[in-house]
Formats: sequence, structure tokens, C-alpha cells
Amino acid sequence: MSVNILAIGDVAGAAGLEYLLGELFSIRKQKNISFTVVNGENASVFGISRNQAKSLIENGADVVTLGNHTWGRRDIIEFLDDSPYILRPSNFAPQNPGRGWGIFHAPFGEVCVINLIGRCHMDFGT
Repeated sequence: MSVNILAIGDVAGAAGLEYLLGELFSIRKQKNISFTVVNGENASVFGISRNQAKSLIENGADVVTLGNHTWGRRDIIEFLDDSPYILRPSNFAPQNPGRGWGIFHAPFGEVCVINLIGRCHMDFGT
């Protein structure tokens, strides 16, 4: 059995987000993609809004990951606890909102996605 998983790096700004929202379903169909992980932490250049995260999920992302700009848009904080489809880095302090990993259903079975972030030379301020 062949399985195609698509991992998309930083979606950057309005232009990157608009392009991906318009093309992701087509790309998935054309390339026979079964599961897609999108790093969306820069959709607002510095962070991602709740609506942007929801749009990515509604338009073909199975999971949206975040990174050092997780806290760049404050409205995402509550959504981190509400949606199992958005993952902040697992190695952030455990008292932070949200989760850093999840098990997701795909056509071929279950997929575990763990979001980890390197800490060398990274700015974690907001």
C-alpha cells in the first residue's frame, strides 16, 4: 500500500494563505494525498488567527502546527484548547493552552503527529 502525506512549511502572510486555501484540495487530489500537515504559524506574518486556522482545516489541512510565533495572535489561545486539529509545540511548558500532539484518522489508518520545536537561537517572545 502506498501512502502520500503532505507536509507544508510556513504559510506566510495573506498571499500565502490565500494561495493555499485556493489550491490545497486540488493539490491533494492531483497528488493523491491522504493526509496533510500545514505549519500555519505565520499566516498573519506573526501568528495565526482563529479564523485563519479554521479556514486551513476547512480547506484541506488535516492538522495545523504552530511554532515560536504561536502566541502572536491572542485570539488563537482559546482555540488551542477547543480544536484538536491545531497543535502548538509539545515541548512548550505543559501549563500552556492546547496540546502538542494528537492522533488523527486518515483513510489508511491512524496518524500520530507530534509538534516539536528547536530552541537554539529562537525568539519565543510575543
